[in-house]
Amino acid sequence: MAMLKPQTTLGGFVLVTLLLAGAAIGRIMGVSFGEALYLTGLVLVIFGWLGNRLLLRHRASPPEDRREA
Repeated sequence: MAMLKPQTTLGGFVLVTLLLAGAAIGRIMGVSFGEALYLTGLVLVIFGWLGNRLLLRHRASPPEDRREA
């Protein structure tokens, strides 16, 4: 069996935990398990997309302390 890096193992654990927590919250709110799991996955994808977009925008903007002559 191939050894996984600690980041991969921790990331997988966090992803599964977030999905199950979102599904549990959805069940408390009266949504079926499948729908809650789908909505949680959708929310995680949206947060990831927004985070990546903000990170790319931050890296693309020039530093403010640099002055042009």
